[in-house]
Amino acid sequence: MANKYGIYQSTSKSCVFYKQDDDGKQSTFNIFIKPKTHELEKDEVFAFIDNEQMEKENWIVSGDSDIKELVEAFGGWASDAPVVFEMEAHKSMGNCLRSVLKKEEND
Repeated sequence: MANKYGIYQSTSKSCVFYKQDDDGKQSTFNIFIKPKTHELEKDEVFAFIDNEQMEKENWIVSGDSDIKELVEAFGGWASDAPVVFEMEAHKSMGNCLRSVLKKEEND
């Protein structure tokens, strides 16, 4: 059973990836950047895997969590993805996480 993968959205503040199984059930991997405000000292990353339709456990990470944890979760979620999708997805994630990664390097 091969899953179909794709990118729903890819911007500098969010990216949403999906996979769909042969039965049409979908899961999404979502990353959102909450920009810094008066209350927040820096941009925050929120990420979650919505597995409701595939009847698997959901996953969520927010705030000061390690970007490495997010990338590892994506690797597990997309473990059977085609290489071309993985390359495009990592490019999208890099674009989305750029503001957060730059700030971490400067800290």
